[in-house]
Amino acid sequence: MKLNKGEVTRQNILETAQKDFAELGYEAARLEAIGEAIGIKRAAIFYYFRSKKELYGDVFAHIHESLIRHSKERLAGADDPWEKLMLLVDGWVDYMVAHPTAARLILRNCANAAHPEDYSPTFSGSALQMMRDIISEGVASGRFAENSSMHLVNLLSGSILHYVCNPEQLGDERPYRPEDPAEVANFKLVLRRTARAIVDLQ
Repeated sequence: MKLNKGEVTRQNILETAQKDFAELGYEAARLEAIGEAIGIKRAAIFYYFRSKKELYGDVFAHIHESLIRHSKERLAGADDPWEKLMLLVDGWVDYMVAHPTAARLILRNCANAAHPEDYSPTFSGSALQMMRDIISEGVASGRFAENSSMHLVNLLSGSILHYVCNPEQLGDERPYRPEDPAEVANFKLVLRRTARAIVDLQ
């Protein structure tokens, strides 16, 4: 469905704000710069978002909704808990590789405990719950050994974010491009082996 002019402008604001919030953080990101980047005045942003706080929250809501939609598409038709877990993990890797500013913004938000509560959104609670539910299903069915779903969720989701955001932190001895298909395939294999060892797949 083709977007109208207002919808296109709103989408452009969200995408530009996501990039600026990811690179600069909430406090340093400027609405003037976001407007200039897409050719509108700062005041025009308030036609679509009542405040900077609302824009920040809507950026996260946009990421969350698209990740949930992507996850459900990947899981469609799968029944076995192990297959579902691997489809979800692979899907999250592919999503974050395709949306690196989303990964950086999520990581920044998780790390910044100093955010005032009134503008610091809780990211993707239902997305993380989706993985916890699959792990619980695997345990209940006997496919997975008893384990802490929260530990496994933190391990897998945190690893995915760091894979996308962290290449420049590893020094010159092991540079890599997160979007390189060979690197992505190797990383998915590491996640698969790690998850299999933890759930003690039956």
